[in-house]
Amino acid sequence: MSATDILLCGLLGLTIASVWLGCLATLRLPAALDRLHAVSFVNIAGGGGLTLACFVADGVSVRSMKVLGLTLLLVVAGAALSHATGRALLIREGRKA
Repeated sequence: MSATDILLCGLLGLTIASVWLGCLATLRLPAALDRLHAVSFVNIAGGGGLTLACFVADGVSVRSMKVLGLTLLLVVAGAALSHATGRALLIREGRKA
């Protein structure tokens, strides 16, 4: 195995571990807003790790730039959805958003 393969396996393993950590946190956290933070963490950690792994595997290529664009799109969409969900949770609890 080359150094690139070891780095790639490490990045993918770290990505999988962080996504599992976020999933377990979603199950364990008591409040809905806390669970929302864990879901946002999964979005960032999963997308970021996968994008880094793609750049390690391919370098700067058309495919890795597409993955970067998709990751940025998912991060922006995830942030907007988390914000809307957080506001809806606060309104449901009767607090002013």
